[in-house]
Amino acid sequence: MNVLFLALKSLWYRRLATGLTVVAIALSVALFVGVGKTREATRDAFSGAVSRVDLIVGPRTGNLSLLLYSVFHVGYPSHNVSMKAVNHVQANEQVAWVVPFSLGDGYKGFPVVGTTTEFFTHYKFRDGQSIQFSHGRGFTTDHEAVIGSEVARTRGLKLGDKVVLSHGHTEDGDGFEKHDEHPFTVVGVTDFTGTPIDRSLYVSLEGLGAIHDVSTEAKSSMTHAAGKKDVHASNHGDEHGADHGEGHSEGHSEEHHDHGHESEHDHSREHSSFATKDGKILVNYVSGFFVGAKSRMSSLELQRSINTWEGEALLAIMPGVAMAELWKNLAIFEAALAIVSALVVIAGMIGLFVSLLILSSQRQHEMIVLRAIGAGPSTIFTLLAGEAVAIVLSAIVLGFAVMYLGMLALSPWLERKFAIDLQLSGVNVGDMQFAALLLVVGAFVGVISSLRAYRTAMHDGLTTKF
Repeated sequence: MNVLFLALKSLWYRRLATGLTVVAIALSVALFVGVGKTREATRDAFSGAVSRVDLIVGPRTGNLSLLLYSVFHVGYPSHNVSMKAVNHVQANEQVAWVVPFSLGDGYKGFPVVGTTTEFFTHYKFRDGQSIQFSHGRGFTTDHEAVIGSEVARTRGLKLGDKVVLSHGHTEDGDGFEKHDEHPFTVVGVTDFTGTPIDRSLYVSLEGLGAIHDVSTEAKSSMTHAAGKKDVHASNHGDEHGADHGEGHSEGHSEEHHDHGHESEHDHSREHSSFATKDGKILVNYVSGFFVGAKSRMSSLELQRSINTWEGEALLAIMPGVAMAELWKNLAIFEAALAIVSALVVIAGMIGLFVSLLILSSQRQHEMIVLRAIGAGPSTIFTLLAGEAVAIVLSAIVLGFAVMYLGMLALSPWLERKFAIDLQLSGVNVGDMQFAALLLVVGAFVGVISSLRAYRTAMHDGLTTKF
Protein backbone atom coordinates (compact mmCIF):
# COMPACT_ATOMS: atom_id res chain seq x y z
CA MET A 1 0.00 0.00 0.00
CA ASN A 2 2.90 2.35 0.73
CA VAL A 3 4.30 1.71 -2.75
CA LEU A 4 0.92 2.44 -4.42
CA PHE A 5 0.55 5.61 -2.35
CA LEU A 6 4.04 6.61 -3.42
CA ALA A 7 3.06 5.95 -7.08
CA LEU A 8 0.05 8.24 -6.79
CA LYS A 9 2.15 10.95 -5.16
CA SER A 10 4.69 10.59 -7.96
CA LEU A 11 1.97 10.98 -10.60
CA TRP A 12 0.59 14.05 -8.87
CA TYR A 13 4.05 15.57 -8.79
CA ARG A 14 4.15 15.18 -12.61
CA ARG A 15 0.47 15.98 -13.03
CA LEU A 16 0.82 17.99 -16.26
CA ALA A 17 2.54 15.21 -18.21
CA THR A 18 0.35 12.62 -16.52
CA GLY A 19 -2.82 14.57 -17.33
CA LEU A 20 -1.92 14.88 -21.01
CA THR A 21 -1.23 11.15 -21.19
CA VAL A 22 -4.54 10.35 -19.49
CA VAL A 23 -6.45 12.64 -21.88
CA ALA A 24 -4.80 11.09 -24.95
CA ILE A 25 -5.65 7.55 -23.87
CA ALA A 26 -9.15 8.59 -22.73
CA LEU A 27 -9.97 10.03 -26.15
CA SER A 28 -8.85 6.83 -27.84
CA VAL A 29 -10.96 4.78 -25.42
CA ALA A 30 -13.99 7.03 -26.02
CA LEU A 31 -13.57 6.69 -29.78
CA PHE A 32 -13.22 2.91 -29.68
CA VAL A 33 -16.18 2.32 -27.36
CA GLY A 34 -18.26 5.02 -29.06
CA VAL A 35 -17.80 3.46 -32.48
CA GLY A 36 -18.91 0.12 -31.07
CA LYS A 37 -21.98 1.64 -29.40
CA THR A 38 -22.91 3.56 -32.54
CA ARG A 39 -22.51 0.45 -34.66
CA GLU A 40 -24.82 -1.48 -32.34
CA ALA A 41 -27.36 1.36 -32.29
CA THR A 42 -27.28 1.61 -36.08
CA ARG A 43 -27.84 -2.11 -36.44
CA ASP A 44 -30.71 -1.99 -33.95
CA ALA A 45 -32.23 0.99 -35.78
CA PHE A 46 -32.08 -0.81 -39.12
CA SER A 47 -33.31 -4.12 -37.72
CA GLY A 48 -36.08 -2.44 -35.73
CA ALA A 49 -37.46 -0.52 -38.72
CA VAL A 50 -39.85 -3.38 -39.50
CA SER A 51 -41.25 -6.08 -37.22
CA ARG A 52 -43.98 -8.73 -37.37
CA VAL A 53 -44.01 -8.52 -41.18
CA ASP A 54 -43.44 -12.00 -42.57
CA LEU A 55 -42.91 -11.11 -46.23
CA ILE A 56 -42.29 -8.08 -48.40
CA VAL A 57 -43.43 -8.57 -51.98
CA GLY A 58 -42.44 -6.45 -54.95
CA PRO A 59 -41.30 -6.68 -58.57
CA ARG A 60 -38.56 -9.17 -59.30
CA THR A 61 -35.43 -7.05 -58.76
CA GLY A 62 -33.18 -7.90 -55.81
CA ASN A 63 -33.51 -8.66 -52.11
CA LEU A 64 -31.63 -5.58 -50.91
CA SER A 65 -33.26 -3.26 -53.43
CA LEU A 66 -36.74 -4.37 -52.36
CA LEU A 67 -35.84 -4.03 -48.67
CA LEU A 68 -34.32 -0.58 -49.08
CA TYR A 69 -37.13 1.10 -51.00
CA SER A 70 -40.01 -0.62 -49.20
CA VAL A 71 -38.84 -0.10 -45.60
CA PHE A 72 -36.23 2.67 -45.76
CA HIS A 73 -37.60 4.50 -48.82
CA VAL A 74 -34.19 4.50 -50.47
CA GLY A 75 -34.51 4.24 -54.25
CA TYR A 76 -37.49 3.22 -56.33
CA PRO A 77 -38.74 -0.04 -57.88
CA SER A 78 -37.87 -0.68 -61.51
CA HIS A 79 -41.53 -1.40 -62.24
CA ASN A 80 -44.79 -1.83 -60.37
CA VAL A 81 -46.88 -4.74 -59.14
CA SER A 82 -50.41 -5.19 -60.41
CA MET A 83 -53.36 -5.31 -58.06
CA LYS A 84 -54.14 -8.66 -59.65
CA ALA A 85 -51.00 -10.00 -57.96
CA VAL A 86 -51.99 -8.37 -54.66
CA ASN A 87 -55.43 -9.97 -54.79
CA HIS A 88 -53.90 -13.30 -55.75
CA VAL A 89 -51.67 -13.33 -52.68
CA GLN A 90 -54.42 -12.04 -50.42
CA ALA A 91 -56.66 -14.92 -51.51
CA ASN A 92 -54.10 -17.45 -50.28
CA GLU A 93 -55.43 -19.34 -47.28
CA GLN A 94 -52.07 -18.98 -45.50
CA VAL A 95 -52.20 -15.16 -45.62
CA ALA A 96 -53.61 -13.25 -42.64
CA TRP A 97 -53.33 -9.71 -44.02
CA VAL A 98 -51.91 -7.73 -46.94
CA VAL A 99 -50.98 -4.03 -46.93
CA PRO A 100 -50.05 -2.54 -50.33
CA PHE A 101 -47.94 0.59 -50.71
CA SER A 102 -47.05 2.94 -53.54
CA LEU A 103 -43.99 5.22 -53.76
CA GLY A 104 -42.68 7.89 -56.10
CA ASP A 105 -44.04 11.17 -54.75
CA GLY A 106 -42.55 13.48 -52.15
CA TYR A 107 -43.17 16.50 -49.95
CA LYS A 108 -40.28 18.95 -49.56
CA GLY A 109 -37.66 16.24 -49.46
CA PHE A 110 -39.69 13.67 -47.51
CA PRO A 111 -41.05 10.51 -49.16
CA VAL A 112 -44.78 10.05 -49.60
CA VAL A 113 -46.26 6.59 -49.14
CA GLY A 114 -49.65 5.68 -50.53
CA THR A 115 -51.19 2.84 -48.53
CA THR A 116 -54.33 1.69 -46.76
CA THR A 117 -55.61 2.32 -43.24
CA GLU A 118 -54.53 -1.23 -42.32
CA PHE A 119 -50.92 -0.04 -42.47
CA PHE A 120 -51.25 1.62 -39.06
CA THR A 121 -52.74 -1.58 -37.64
CA HIS A 122 -50.49 -4.30 -39.03
CA TYR A 123 -47.13 -2.60 -39.59
CA LYS A 124 -44.95 -2.96 -36.50
CA PHE A 125 -41.48 -1.76 -35.57
CA ARG A 126 -38.87 -2.61 -32.93
CA ASP A 127 -40.04 -5.80 -31.22
CA GLY A 128 -43.66 -5.52 -32.29
CA GLN A 129 -44.45 -1.93 -31.26
CA SER A 130 -47.48 -0.39 -32.95
CA ILE A 131 -47.61 3.01 -34.59
CA GLN A 132 -49.14 5.54 -32.21
CA PHE A 133 -50.38 9.07 -32.85
CA SER A 134 -49.12 12.00 -30.83
CA HIS A 135 -51.85 14.13 -32.38
CA GLY A 136 -54.92 13.31 -34.43
CA ARG A 137 -55.74 10.03 -36.16
CA GLY A 138 -55.22 8.04 -39.33
CA PHE A 139 -56.57 9.16 -42.69
CA THR A 140 -60.11 8.14 -43.66
CA THR A 141 -60.68 10.04 -46.93
CA ASP A 142 -58.75 10.65 -50.15
CA HIS A 143 -57.89 14.22 -49.10
CA GLU A 144 -56.32 13.44 -45.72
CA ALA A 145 -52.69 12.76 -44.80
CA VAL A 146 -50.71 11.44 -41.82
CA ILE A 147 -47.21 12.80 -41.24
CA GLY A 148 -44.26 11.47 -39.27
CA SER A 149 -42.95 13.25 -36.20
CA GLU A 150 -39.82 14.47 -37.99
CA VAL A 151 -41.87 15.86 -40.89
CA ALA A 152 -44.05 17.78 -38.45
CA ARG A 153 -41.08 19.11 -36.50
CA THR A 154 -38.95 20.08 -39.50
CA ARG A 155 -41.71 21.69 -41.57
CA GLY A 156 -43.67 23.11 -38.66
CA LEU A 157 -46.87 21.31 -39.65
CA LYS A 158 -49.87 20.78 -37.39
CA LEU A 159 -53.34 19.32 -37.65
CA GLY A 160 -55.46 21.03 -40.28
CA ASP A 161 -52.57 22.29 -42.40
CA LYS A 162 -52.64 21.74 -46.15
CA VAL A 163 -49.78 19.95 -47.89
CA VAL A 164 -49.14 19.81 -51.62
CA LEU A 165 -47.30 16.77 -52.87
CA SER A 166 -44.87 16.70 -55.77
CA HIS A 167 -43.80 14.03 -58.18
CA GLY A 168 -40.35 12.60 -57.46
CA HIS A 169 -37.51 14.07 -55.40
CA THR A 170 -35.03 16.81 -56.25
CA GLU A 171 -32.17 18.45 -54.34
CA ASP A 172 -34.29 21.49 -53.48
CA GLY A 173 -37.08 19.24 -52.19
CA ASP A 174 -39.75 20.62 -54.55
CA GLY A 175 -39.86 17.60 -56.85
CA PHE A 176 -40.37 17.65 -60.58
CA GLU A 177 -44.04 18.61 -60.63
CA LYS A 178 -46.33 19.87 -57.89
CA HIS A 179 -49.89 18.59 -57.57
CA ASP A 180 -51.45 21.91 -56.54
CA GLU A 181 -54.88 20.82 -57.74
CA HIS A 182 -55.18 18.16 -55.02
CA PRO A 183 -53.92 19.33 -51.59
CA PHE A 184 -54.09 17.05 -48.56
CA THR A 185 -55.16 17.98 -45.03
CA VAL A 186 -53.00 16.82 -42.13
CA VAL A 187 -55.18 14.78 -39.77
CA GLY A 188 -52.56 12.87 -37.80
CA VAL A 189 -48.97 13.06 -36.50
CA THR A 190 -47.23 9.84 -35.48
CA ASP A 191 -45.21 9.41 -32.30
CA PHE A 192 -41.43 9.24 -32.56
CA THR A 193 -40.33 5.73 -33.56
CA GLY A 194 -36.68 6.11 -34.52
CA THR A 195 -37.51 4.53 -37.90
CA PRO A 196 -38.20 5.89 -41.43
CA ILE A 197 -41.83 6.31 -40.34
CA ASP A 198 -40.79 9.57 -38.67
CA ARG A 199 -39.57 10.98 -42.00
CA SER A 200 -42.51 9.91 -44.17
CA LEU A 201 -45.92 11.19 -45.14
CA TYR A 202 -48.82 8.77 -45.62
CA VAL A 203 -51.93 9.13 -47.78
CA SER A 204 -54.46 6.67 -49.14
CA LEU A 205 -53.80 4.79 -52.35
CA GLU A 206 -56.94 6.32 -53.81
CA GLY A 207 -55.77 9.79 -52.87
CA LEU A 208 -52.41 9.19 -54.47
CA GLY A 209 -54.18 7.92 -57.57
CA ALA A 210 -56.44 10.96 -57.63
CA ILE A 211 -53.60 13.48 -57.83
CA HIS A 212 -52.12 11.70 -60.84
CA ASP A 213 -55.46 11.38 -62.55
CA VAL A 214 -56.32 15.03 -61.91
CA SER A 215 -52.91 16.07 -63.18
CA THR A 216 -53.45 14.04 -66.35
CA GLU A 217 -56.87 15.57 -66.90
CA ALA A 218 -55.58 19.09 -66.25
CA LYS A 219 -52.76 18.69 -68.74
CA SER A 220 -55.12 17.24 -71.32
CA SER A 221 -57.59 20.10 -70.80
CA MET A 222 -54.86 22.67 -71.26
CA THR A 223 -53.69 20.94 -74.42
CA HIS A 224 -57.25 20.77 -75.71
CA ALA A 225 -57.89 24.46 -74.95
CA ALA A 226 -54.67 25.49 -76.64
CA GLY A 227 -55.58 23.42 -79.71
CA LYS A 228 -59.01 25.03 -79.98
CA LYS A 229 -57.49 28.46 -79.64
CA ASP A 230 -55.07 27.79 -82.50
CA VAL A 231 -57.85 26.49 -84.74
CA HIS A 232 -60.04 29.49 -83.93
CA ALA A 233 -57.21 31.95 -84.69
CA SER A 234 -56.48 30.23 -87.98
CA ASN A 235 -60.12 30.31 -89.07
CA HIS A 236 -60.54 33.92 -87.99
CA GLY A 237 -57.56 35.02 -90.07
CA ASP A 238 -58.99 33.47 -93.25
CA GLU A 239 -61.82 35.99 -93.71
CA HIS A 240 -62.18 35.67 -97.48
CA GLY A 241 -62.43 31.85 -97.57
CA ALA A 242 -65.31 31.45 -95.12
CA ASP A 243 -68.02 29.85 -97.25
CA HIS A 244 -70.30 26.90 -96.41
CA GLY A 245 -67.86 24.30 -97.68
CA GLU A 246 -64.97 25.77 -95.75
CA GLY A 247 -67.11 25.97 -92.66
CA HIS A 248 -67.89 22.29 -92.97
CA SER A 249 -64.20 21.61 -93.34
CA GLU A 250 -63.49 23.63 -90.22
CA GLY A 251 -66.01 21.68 -88.22
CA HIS A 252 -64.54 18.44 -89.44
CA SER A 253 -61.04 19.59 -88.50
CA GLU A 254 -62.11 20.51 -84.99
CA GLU A 255 -63.96 17.26 -84.59
CA HIS A 256 -60.83 15.40 -85.66
CA HIS A 257 -58.80 17.33 -83.07
CA ASP A 258 -61.24 16.44 -80.30
CA HIS A 259 -61.11 12.81 -81.30
CA GLY A 260 -57.32 12.85 -81.26
CA HIS A 261 -57.26 14.45 -77.79
CA GLU A 262 -59.71 11.89 -76.44
CA SER A 263 -57.60 9.03 -77.74
CA GLU A 264 -54.46 10.58 -76.23
CA HIS A 265 -56.18 11.00 -72.87
CA ASP A 266 -57.43 7.41 -72.84
CA HIS A 267 -53.96 6.22 -73.76
CA SER A 268 -52.41 8.12 -70.84
CA ARG A 269 -54.95 6.61 -68.47
CA GLU A 270 -54.29 3.16 -69.78
CA HIS A 271 -50.55 3.40 -69.09
CA SER A 272 -50.76 5.26 -65.78
CA SER A 273 -50.57 3.59 -62.38
CA PHE A 274 -54.17 4.53 -61.67
CA ALA A 275 -57.34 4.61 -63.75
CA THR A 276 -60.66 6.42 -63.41
CA LYS A 277 -63.98 4.64 -63.81
CA ASP A 278 -67.36 6.27 -63.14
CA GLY A 279 -65.70 9.05 -61.15
CA LYS A 280 -64.06 6.62 -58.71
CA ILE A 281 -60.29 6.19 -58.46
CA LEU A 282 -59.31 2.56 -58.85
CA VAL A 283 -55.81 1.36 -58.08
CA ASN A 284 -54.30 -0.76 -60.82
CA TYR A 285 -50.64 -0.89 -59.75
CA VAL A 286 -48.63 -0.47 -56.55
CA SER A 287 -44.92 -0.51 -55.70
CA GLY A 288 -45.25 -3.58 -53.50
CA PHE A 289 -47.04 -4.93 -50.46
CA PHE A 290 -46.41 -6.27 -46.96
CA VAL A 291 -47.73 -9.71 -46.06
CA GLY A 292 -48.56 -11.22 -42.69
CA ALA A 293 -48.85 -15.00 -42.58
CA LYS A 294 -51.25 -16.87 -40.34
CA SER A 295 -48.35 -19.01 -39.15
CA ARG A 296 -44.62 -18.31 -39.08
CA MET A 297 -44.05 -21.91 -40.14
CA SER A 298 -45.90 -21.29 -43.39
CA SER A 299 -43.83 -18.27 -44.39
CA LEU A 300 -41.29 -20.30 -46.35
CA GLU A 301 -43.96 -22.15 -48.29
CA LEU A 302 -45.81 -18.91 -48.94
CA GLN A 303 -42.61 -17.24 -50.12
CA ARG A 304 -41.92 -20.10 -52.51
CA SER A 305 -45.43 -20.01 -53.98
CA ILE A 306 -45.22 -16.25 -54.59
CA ASN A 307 -41.77 -16.41 -56.19
CA THR A 308 -42.83 -19.23 -58.52
CA TRP A 309 -46.22 -17.80 -59.49
CA GLU A 310 -46.49 -17.73 -63.27
CA GLY A 311 -49.06 -14.96 -63.38
CA GLU A 312 -46.47 -12.20 -62.73
CA ALA A 313 -42.77 -11.87 -61.97
CA LEU A 314 -42.79 -11.29 -58.21
CA LEU A 315 -40.16 -11.37 -55.51
CA ALA A 316 -41.04 -12.18 -51.89
CA ILE A 317 -38.39 -11.65 -49.22
CA MET A 318 -38.23 -12.17 -45.48
CA PRO A 319 -37.21 -8.89 -43.82
CA GLY A 320 -34.95 -10.58 -41.27
CA VAL A 321 -33.05 -12.57 -43.88
CA ALA A 322 -32.68 -9.53 -46.14
CA MET A 323 -31.49 -7.45 -43.19
CA ALA A 324 -28.83 -10.05 -42.38
CA GLU A 325 -27.72 -9.93 -46.01
CA LEU A 326 -27.53 -6.15 -45.82
CA TRP A 327 -25.29 -6.23 -42.76
CA LYS A 328 -23.19 -8.93 -44.34
CA ASN A 329 -22.50 -6.59 -47.24
CA LEU A 330 -21.73 -3.78 -44.80
CA ALA A 331 -19.41 -5.95 -42.70
CA ILE A 332 -16.35 -4.58 -44.48
CA PHE A 333 -17.27 -1.04 -43.42
CA GLU A 334 -17.85 -2.17 -39.82
CA ALA A 335 -14.49 -3.90 -39.84
CA ALA A 336 -12.82 -0.79 -41.22
CA LEU A 337 -14.31 1.35 -38.43
CA ALA A 338 -13.25 -1.18 -35.80
CA ILE A 339 -9.72 -1.31 -37.20
CA VAL A 340 -9.39 2.47 -37.26
CA SER A 341 -10.63 2.83 -33.68
CA ALA A 342 -8.37 -0.04 -32.54
CA LEU A 343 -5.39 1.67 -34.17
CA VAL A 344 -6.25 4.82 -32.25
CA VAL A 345 -6.21 2.83 -28.99
CA ILE A 346 -2.87 1.25 -29.93
CA ALA A 347 -1.50 4.70 -30.66
CA GLY A 348 -2.65 5.80 -27.21
CA MET A 349 -0.91 2.87 -25.55
CA ILE A 350 2.26 3.56 -27.51
CA GLY A 351 2.04 7.12 -26.26
CA LEU A 352 1.77 5.79 -22.72
CA PHE A 353 4.84 3.63 -23.26
CA VAL A 354 6.86 6.52 -24.69
CA SER A 355 5.73 8.78 -21.86
CA LEU A 356 6.81 6.26 -19.21
CA LEU A 357 10.15 5.75 -20.92
CA ILE A 358 10.79 9.47 -21.02
CA LEU A 359 9.78 9.82 -17.38
CA SER A 360 11.95 6.87 -16.34
CA SER A 361 14.97 8.42 -18.00
CA GLN A 362 14.31 11.61 -16.05
CA ARG A 363 13.93 9.75 -12.74
CA GLN A 364 17.37 8.17 -12.49
CA HIS A 365 18.19 10.04 -9.32
CA GLU A 366 14.89 8.89 -7.80
CA MET A 367 15.63 5.28 -8.72
CA ILE A 368 19.15 5.55 -7.23
CA VAL A 369 17.73 6.88 -3.97
CA LEU A 370 15.16 4.06 -3.86
CA ARG A 371 17.90 1.51 -4.46
CA ALA A 372 20.06 3.13 -1.80
CA ILE A 373 17.37 2.83 0.86
CA GLY A 374 16.93 -0.86 0.06
CA ALA A 375 14.15 -0.93 -2.55
CA GLY A 376 14.40 -4.19 -4.47
CA PRO A 377 13.39 -4.98 -8.03
CA SER A 378 9.85 -5.89 -7.00
CA THR A 379 9.41 -2.49 -5.37
CA ILE A 380 10.63 -0.67 -8.49
CA PHE A 381 8.43 -2.81 -10.73
CA THR A 382 5.39 -2.33 -8.51
CA LEU A 383 5.93 1.42 -8.37
CA LEU A 384 6.21 2.00 -12.12
CA ALA A 385 3.64 -0.64 -13.08
CA GLY A 386 1.26 0.88 -10.51
CA GLU A 387 1.75 4.29 -12.10
CA ALA A 388 0.94 2.84 -15.55
CA VAL A 389 -2.16 1.04 -14.26
CA ALA A 390 -3.34 4.19 -12.46
CA ILE A 391 -2.93 6.19 -15.68
CA VAL A 392 -4.80 3.60 -17.76
CA LEU A 393 -7.56 3.21 -15.15
CA SER A 394 -8.06 6.99 -15.00
CA ALA A 395 -8.09 7.11 -18.80
CA ILE A 396 -10.71 4.34 -18.98
CA VAL A 397 -13.00 6.10 -16.51
CA LEU A 398 -12.56 9.44 -18.28
CA GLY A 399 -12.96 7.82 -21.71
CA PHE A 400 -16.25 6.16 -20.80
CA ALA A 401 -17.49 9.42 -19.28
CA VAL A 402 -16.60 11.34 -22.44
CA MET A 403 -18.21 8.67 -24.60
CA TYR A 404 -21.50 8.68 -22.68
CA LEU A 405 -21.64 12.48 -22.53
CA GLY A 406 -20.96 12.59 -26.25
CA MET A 407 -23.72 10.07 -26.93
CA LEU A 408 -26.09 12.05 -24.74
CA ALA A 409 -25.28 15.23 -26.67
CA LEU A 410 -25.36 13.67 -30.15
CA SER A 411 -28.39 11.44 -29.59
CA PRO A 412 -31.06 14.06 -30.52
CA TRP A 413 -29.15 15.05 -33.66
CA LEU A 414 -28.63 11.44 -34.77
CA GLU A 415 -32.31 10.70 -34.17
CA ARG A 416 -33.41 13.65 -36.31
CA LYS A 417 -30.81 13.21 -39.05
CA PHE A 418 -30.43 9.45 -39.40
CA ALA A 419 -33.25 7.98 -37.26
CA ILE A 420 -30.64 6.30 -35.03
CA ASP A 421 -31.68 5.97 -31.40
CA LEU A 422 -28.53 5.96 -29.23
CA GLN A 423 -29.81 4.33 -26.08
CA LEU A 424 -27.56 4.63 -23.02
CA SER A 425 -27.52 0.92 -22.23
CA GLY A 426 -24.68 1.07 -19.72
CA VAL A 427 -21.44 -0.88 -19.54
CA ASN A 428 -21.77 -4.38 -20.99
CA VAL A 429 -19.55 -7.46 -20.86
CA GLY A 430 -17.65 -6.41 -23.97
CA ASP A 431 -16.82 -3.05 -22.41
CA MET A 432 -15.56 -4.75 -19.26
CA GLN A 433 -13.37 -7.10 -21.28
CA PHE A 434 -11.95 -4.16 -23.22
CA ALA A 435 -11.19 -2.28 -20.00
CA ALA A 436 -9.53 -5.35 -18.47
CA LEU A 437 -7.41 -5.80 -21.60
CA LEU A 438 -6.29 -2.18 -21.42
CA LEU A 439 -5.33 -2.59 -17.76
CA VAL A 440 -3.27 -5.67 -18.58
CA VAL A 441 -1.55 -3.86 -21.44
CA GLY A 442 -0.94 -0.86 -19.20
CA ALA A 443 0.62 -3.05 -16.52
CA PHE A 444 2.80 -4.74 -19.14
CA VAL A 445 3.95 -1.35 -20.44
CA GLY A 446 4.72 -0.32 -16.87
CA VAL A 447 6.78 -3.47 -16.26
CA ILE A 448 8.78 -2.93 -19.46
CA SER A 449 9.52 0.69 -18.57
CA SER A 450 10.34 -0.22 -14.95
CA LEU A 451 12.79 -2.91 -16.10
CA ARG A 452 14.64 -0.37 -18.16
CA ALA A 453 14.57 2.15 -15.32
CA TYR A 454 15.88 -0.45 -12.85
CA ARG A 455 18.75 -1.53 -15.08
CA THR A 456 19.68 2.08 -15.84
CA ALA A 457 19.55 2.98 -12.17
CA MET A 458 21.91 0.13 -11.27
CA HIS A 459 24.34 1.08 -14.01
CA ASP A 460 24.31 4.76 -13.10
CA GLY A 461 24.57 3.95 -9.39
CA LEU A 462 27.67 1.84 -9.90
CA THR A 463 29.41 4.27 -12.26
CA THR A 464 28.55 7.57 -10.64
CA LYS A 465 31.64 9.43 -9.44
CA PHE A 466 31.52 11.62 -6.37
